[in-house]
Amino acid sequence: MKKLSPEDLQNEHEFELLTEVSHLHLREFVIDLISKGKTIIRIYSIYQVIMMILFAYILTRGIVLFIKGDHTLLIQIGLSMLFSVTALVVIHELLHALAYLATGARRISFGVIPRKFVFYAMADRQVIAPRAFHIIALTPFIIVKLICLWGIVQFYNQPLMYFFLSMMCLHSLFCAGDIAMLAFYRLYPGKIIYNFDNKSEGKTYFYARK
Repeated sequence: MKKLSPEDLQNEHEFELLTEVSHLHLREFVIDLISKGKTIIRIYSIYQVIMMILFAYILTRGIVLFIKGDHTLLIQIGLSMLFSVTALVVIHELLHALAYLATGARRISFGVIPRKFVFYAMADRQVIAPRAFHIIALTPFIIVKLICLWGIVQFYNQPLMYFFLSMMCLHSLFCAGDIAMLAFYRLYPGKIIYNFDNKSEGKTYFYARK
């Protein structure tokens, strides 16, 4: 089957433009999708609440132990928080990039909007099919989750367990945007949706086959 190009998607006889998203307004787009409350969003919201309750519990426990003179737990949580907002951000986007490559996309690059703490990977003018987009969106969530679960099991009841446990909880926040992007596809049941990034325009376009 011929690989589609952006020009193919712009053929009004075969495809229709569903929306275009400015990368500068990615956060607003995601928030709007979350507000639409599709099932995948509701399920992930429950998961996020569980992760935040768990993080609040271990952080509270760490503070209590710190007051009693045991600094170990709070140090592990602090290191995990530092790692999560620095190295884990890079790892998350690199995993997106690897998923792009694995699904056949090329010309991978990265973007950042510092004032909004928004980071993203993109494949310039590469048409992404629905199945590939789901793989790209979910890869960081799955890989990081598996690594965290391995660490929790491997270091069970040891201080390092709390590093991985905290990282798993915090990473759930990073994945909210990816899950919201998948929710976009649920807004158009029955449609085959493709997208491509245009780096020079700073936009992502979503098209559906007519």
